[in-house]
Amino acid sequence: MHTQTITLALRHFAHEHDDLPAFHAGYLVLTVVAAGILNLGVFALLIAAHFSLDLVKYREMHGFSWIQTIEASLREGLMDFFLFMTALGISTYIHHAIGIAALSGVIRADLTVVRLAGEFLPKFEILHRFLSVILHIGEHMRTVHMRIGERLTAGERMEIFLIATSLILILAAPGLLHISTAAVAKTLAYELIPWRF
Repeated sequence: MHTQTITLALRHFAHEHDDLPAFHAGYLVLTVVAAGILNLGVFALLIAAHFSLDLVKYREMHGFSWIQTIEASLREGLMDFFLFMTALGISTYIHHAIGIAALSGVIRADLTVVRLAGEFLPKFEILHRFLSVILHIGEHMRTVHMRIGERLTAGERMEIFLIATSLILILAAPGLLHISTAAVAKTLAYELIPWRF
């Protein structure tokens, strides 16, 4: 009897959670806290989980070919890849600019704003998008990307360009920042190993 009451309460919550202001407030607070605490490695795992889910969706549920499946999954995850690479690139450069920030309060304030915009906001958006998929998984699994097989949109081309730019800037960081490759590798390891947060 008690188990049935709990099951009914959970089922009611699952159907009505979108209409509860307290759910939205709690969801927002937890998302902000998680985005602030967790490192980029955790978000890489979330992106990988989302990508894997899309592979299953297109291949198993909708019966697409492997090429169509990979294209659709990449296109659906393109925004997440862009956000991740942007955050990783900015994090790499900010990490090595901290010594400069000690010289001036103005520079330190500017770095704080850059860190907020370049690291925290992409992590927040990646987590928000992932949780949105999980909370509405049935709808997500039924929805098919409408532009499979078509040319990339201007927005998609811009995201690919910015992903490539971030990757080039990360690879060029030793030369641009006048630091060793080992120092950049250490920073990337710090950011990308999920259990270091």
